[in-house]
Amino acid sequence: MKKLQWIVLATLFVNVFAQGAMASPEPKDPKKRTPQGLYVDAKEAYEMMKKDDKVILVDVRTPEEWQFVGHTHMAQIMIPSVLFVYNEMDPKKPRYKSINNDAFVSELEEAAYQLGANEDSTYIMMCRSGSSRAQPAAKMLDQYGYKNVYIMTDGFEGGKIKEGEHKGFRLKNGWKNSGLPWTYKIDPKKAYYKK
Repeated sequence: MKKLQWIVLATLFVNVFAQGAMASPEPKDPKKRTPQGLYVDAKEAYEMMKKDDKVILVDVRTPEEWQFVGHTHMAQIMIPSVLFVYNEMDPKKPRYKSINNDAFVSELEEAAYQLGANEDSTYIMMCRSGSSRAQPAAKMLDQYGYKNVYIMTDGFEGGKIKEGEHKGFRLKNGWKNSGLPWTYKIDPKKAYYKK
């Protein structure tokens, strides 16, 4: 009996350790944290998806980013969490004003249903650099009962280089810089069509 208890405990320990080893640390900035508290980097996301084909990668960037910056065909759902208003500028930054995509949750639910998924499925939110759009998307989903939502902490493009000749360029980590599969060719079946 004691031998069986030790085997069960050892198996539990290995499973907990393996899951913990597959998770990025919680972001230091509280504004980048999510209610679910689940974080992975691009490489970990890729491994999760390779091990479990039911894990759903959601690219929450804009159609312009998918077309001009690139995307991965491994993203099963491509729905922007924000949309840009091209006749107005952001008062705080030199860019177009962004607004929340009010249809994000309903559009995600519809796309998830088509994949045979629901609020209990595992999702990974991917934005450009890991938090500015993926984190709010995870918060919205939490309000609708989605508890298995991970944030890809380094996003599609990764972080900016802080020194040297490439200073300011997004070349640090991220899906695109980690040697993971990506393309500029948009699959019409996955393309986002504003309804």
